[in-house]
Amino acid sequence: MFNVKVGVQDQISVTLIKNTKKIRKIIAVGGQPGTGKTTLFRKYMEGKDWIVGEPAKLVSASYNADRDLYILGKYEEGETFAGTDRLSMAVQPPLQEWIASNNCNILFEGDRVFNQSFLEFCMGLPDTDLHVVYLKAPKDLLEQRYKDRGSDQSETFLKGRETKYNNLLSNFDLMPYITEFVNTNLEEQQKVIGFLEKHLVT
Repeated sequence: MFNVKVGVQDQISVTLIKNTKKIRKIIAVGGQPGTGKTTLFRKYMEGKDWIVGEPAKLVSASYNADRDLYILGKYEEGETFAGTDRLSMAVQPPLQEWIASNNCNILFEGDRVFNQSFLEFCMGLPDTDLHVVYLKAPKDLLEQRYKDRGSDQSETFLKGRETKYNNLLSNFDLMPYITEFVNTNLEEQQKVIGFLEKHLVT
């Protein structure tokens, strides 16, 4: 049997070690088509080292070791549509299983998993700091962006996306996690990037 005297300083040290458990960061970025989600992510990824891979079944992602950060989805050059919209329609179950099994930081955009059930899953994760970023832009600018990129998305599809986001924004449980940004120019885009940088610091 060991009889070890523990002093006050030792007790403080033990307490500090116990309380330094990592808090994982998850940031979900949403917005109607044309609000600049993919352009924002490409800008955020510039100048950083990324390893592209598939950390779980159906889950493609880019990993940055400095931030212990996975950006979900695909971001090949020349592709108009990127992010999680490039993933399988069946990606959510294996994605949730993978996220629940680790505590890495995660950043994503795109309709594939920006939905109520996935966001509620993220809200329920232990030791997780969740932020939901919603990008906005005037309707006339959105319409011009659709034309500029040759979008063939129907009026019905676009109206459905608008309804989806209105429902999410009015979700009382989700409201405390939401930060809204207007994203119409480079200056406003930089504000959003600053928000991402601030909240993804390890």
